[in-house]
Amino acid sequence: MARVTVHHLTVPKRLPLIEEDGLRTRADLSGLYGPPGPFDLAAPGTFAKGKRVSAWTSLDHALERVDELGGGRVSYSVDPARTLANRASVREDGDAAPYWESARPLAAWLAEGDLPDDLEVHQNVPVRAKRIQLHAPVVTPEQLGEYAEVVDVIADEDRLSAKALMHLAVIASDADFDSADFTAACALAWRDEPDPDRLVRELVEMDPDKVVSAVLAEYTGTAPELMGRLRQVLEETRTWADEQGLDHGQGLFARTAAVLDELPAHVA
Repeated sequence: MARVTVHHLTVPKRLPLIEEDGLRTRADLSGLYGPPGPFDLAAPGTFAKGKRVSAWTSLDHALERVDELGGGRVSYSVDPARTLANRASVREDGDAAPYWESARPLAAWLAEGDLPDDLEVHQNVPVRAKRIQLHAPVVTPEQLGEYAEVVDVIADEDRLSAKALMHLAVIASDADFDSADFTAACALAWRDEPDPDRLVRELVEMDPDKVVSAVLAEYTGTAPELMGRLRQVLEETRTWADEQGLDHGQGLFARTAAVLDELPAHVA
């Protein structure tokens, strides 16, 4: 039986780690990595004690939960025979036992025809990064703050500029991973269609410092206060790069990496 695409939600700040590491076990439908709760403890066999990753078959149903679970969108494929699935409505009363007792492999649900809209799918192994697709996070203009108009203009239309600006937004966040800066960085980094493999290579060849400098100049009229603030961040990054003996493009990448190195401690 062919693999089936399922949909997972999490907070946007987890997306960089998921891109790198995949979805590890203990990732609930909310993407939370905390201690196993009663629902996990009631699961059968190797699905118990948090050793599972969960998602929905319906993207529309998943999107109804964004306010609750976060707008970070992830999709991946599963082997229907190696999963357990059941309707979310079965556990609405909070009793996990009937839910797990009536859960069946996704393959059994598929054999019956159309799937219920609220079908949840669980697997008892991590999802490898190569099977994961990250999508444009579902975020509001309020979450993007002063970046909203800029993201709207360039995120889909100019991927090279968006990638360059993403690095500067990460640096501007100063490791505040709930900030508008970091949320905007995530919105600039991933869109619904994957970027071509050549995009990062093109950014390196064109010099990311020059690319992002051109972006700041082009959109000064769109968001003057934001562009002014980011221009200051860029100047600070150039000064730091000079002190480290790096060219300015390498400095942009290095400072971005330094901020992302702090991320795991904030999402565990």
